[in-house]
Formats: sequence, C-alpha cells, structure tokens
Amino acid sequence: MFICLHALRTFGWRETLLQRFGQKQYRLMISAGICLSVLLMIAGKSSADFVQIWVPPYFLRELTNLLMLSACIVFSAGFLPASHTRALVGHPMLTGIFIWGAAHLFSNGDVASMLLFGSLALWAALKIWTLEARRRCAMPVASARPALQWDAAAILLGMIAYGALLVFHGPLFGFAVTGPL
Repeated sequence: MFICLHALRTFGWRETLLQRFGQKQYRLMISAGICLSVLLMIAGKSSADFVQIWVPPYFLRELTNLLMLSACIVFSAGFLPASHTRALVGHPMLTGIFIWGAAHLFSNGDVASMLLFGSLALWAALKIWTLEARRRCAMPVASARPALQWDAAAILLGMIAYGALLVFHGPLFGFAVTGPL
C-alpha cells in the first residue's frame, strides 16, 4: 500500500486524482493512506512469526545506531526548503528511507525484518535511480540557493526525531534499543 501510493505519479494516476478531488482533498487522502500503510506495516511486522535466517554480530548494532542518526538528519532535510544537504543528496527523504532500511538489515536477521526493511530500501534505491534518470532528461530547473540555517534545522530536527525513536522504539515496535531511563 505504501509503495503503491508513492507510485501514483509513475503510473500517471496522480494527475487524474488531482483533477477529480482537488489538491487539498488529494493530499488529505494520500496522507491518510500513507499513515494507514505505516500502521499496517508496524502491525504486520510485530505479528509476524520470528524466523531467524542469520544472527547479526552485536557490533553491527552500533553501526545501525550511527546510520539511523544520519538517516533521521537526511530525511529531515527533505522537509526543508534549501539546505546544502538537500542540494548534495538530491532526494533526501528517499535517501533517508534507504539508509533506514539498510541500517535495520545490519541488526535484524529474521524473515519479516528482511522483507520489510529490504523491500523499502530497495524501493527507495530504485525510486532515486528512476528520478535521477528522469531529471537528466528534463530541462534544468532553478532552485533556491542553499543556506546553512536549513542544514542546522535539519540536524536539529533529525536529532529530535532520532531521540524520539530511541525513547519510543520499545513501546511502538516491541524492541527497546536503549535501557530503561
């Protein structure tokens, strides 16, 4: 559902839905659908049988934590208008999802994790690749000049999101990544 909603433009359905419902109602429906799909992914992953494929080495958890911090910062840059991070990365939200998925593959060796995180990381990588191919064929578009305050905001937002994930990972996803506070 998550990937399908993000593929509406690819299949040419986005414009049809925008004309039919208008931008405000379209955005509301897509946002609700994406939120629902994330909740369904969480419910599906947490209720799946645990079938271990490989046992990740313990030291990879530290790599996962480091990658998750960078994923949160890069993803946050996607919400901001003109940061150097956004200009450098090009597709910060997709890059953040790719890093998030890959990071979780380092510390989760069960089938459900591999399917969830692997498929979303693969989707993000393919989406970046197709968007870059389309961008190379299109006319150049002028963009806002990057400013350091947006990078600072991305770092701050990313660190807040990362801190929230550390604190609430256990209650939300069933596995605490930190000890009791």
